[in-house]
Amino acid sequence: MTDSCPSPFARPQPGLRVRDWTLTIPRPSREEIEAFPAEARKLLDETWNAQSTLLAKGAYDLDWVEERHFLLAGATGSGLGGALSCALLHRLGPRGSLTMVSRDLKRSLGYEHGVEMERRAQEAGFGPRFHWTNHGLGLEGQDFERIAACLREAEAGPLVYVNTVAAAISGVPAGYPPVYVKDLDAQGLFLWKLPALDERSLEANRFVMGTLAVEFPRRLEAAGFAVEATAFADWRGSLDRASRNPSAPEYGRQGAYSTSLYLPKEVVQRATSEAYGTGRLVQDFFLPVMRTRALSFVPGGMAMSRLYDTLMEAEGVRRIDVPELALAVLDRIGRAIRGEDRNPFPRLDSHEAPLDLWFQEVVLRLNEDPNSEFHFSRWMGRQEAETR
Repeated sequence: MTDSCPSPFARPQPGLRVRDWTLTIPRPSREEIEAFPAEARKLLDETWNAQSTLLAKGAYDLDWVEERHFLLAGATGSGLGGALSCALLHRLGPRGSLTMVSRDLKRSLGYEHGVEMERRAQEAGFGPRFHWTNHGLGLEGQDFERIAACLREAEAGPLVYVNTVAAAISGVPAGYPPVYVKDLDAQGLFLWKLPALDERSLEANRFVMGTLAVEFPRRLEAAGFAVEATAFADWRGSLDRASRNPSAPEYGRQGAYSTSLYLPKEVVQRATSEAYGTGRLVQDFFLPVMRTRALSFVPGGMAMSRLYDTLMEAEGVRRIDVPELALAVLDRIGRAIRGEDRNPFPRLDSHEAPLDLWFQEVVLRLNEDPNSEFHFSRWMGRQEAETR
């Protein structure tokens, strides 16, 4: 199948090193562990400083959140969930509540972010209206009951449930052509070769970010909780169906999103489509490339972000960072609740998406020839993007 595949992403580019992709989570040093609490405080401070400035300018409307009850899955760290929880902590009124769900290693920035959120909520007098559980989502047993108990203690009314969980395995289904993804390391430009995944790994992808994410609010309703609105995070690479076809020249052009990472998004998109017009409010938000810790777990993710930065700068496009994106998500949910926004698939990436065709042309031509117009340093710089 590899020989017959017409895609340039299914074969290595001559002259570039090839490395086999493996997901590794670096063990933090003692110094890094000791610095996590201060980093978490700094992250929260910087996030709210950016958000409060935008809110003072009237850029987004968060007045609607004051008396509502929020359940955030994937709510800690430097990603969208952490920025959502930060905004809500500052804007919830005396009758609103926030329940945060995460699954972070205890020696991590995400975990310390949760600890600091908990401390600030207590300091602000939230009492039982704030909860943080670091045991992840679950549809039954203790995993579900922990969250249900938090909601009962908070006396949570109709819930706004937002799922921004990022936990998936990158790779190629067995029998498919390989996919090669460009990235940077200390030595320069190279290619990741995505591994073959068995059906068990593919199903794990579908479940954690897909089936579990969409079934959880239904499980809440079955347990007697009302769900006012549901929102998910997505990326437009999951829509590129041509890139999943091994017979197409576009095969693999979205990297891992052409092979395994789109699988949970299909579940989310289907659930959003099925809810449309039924009276259930479900939104699937398409976000731009966000430079967060989770992006480093996507093959070539950090390099992709840096290339988009170069293209946006050349086009005079303003980059929208994570704190602002969180405000935009909350603003759109509020508009949908008020009946002012009927779009089930809001596009918060519309400033970046027009650059996709240019991005693909550049990616195909990136090389290590210092005399070439497409030497990687001219498009992504020389700084090390990720070490593994």
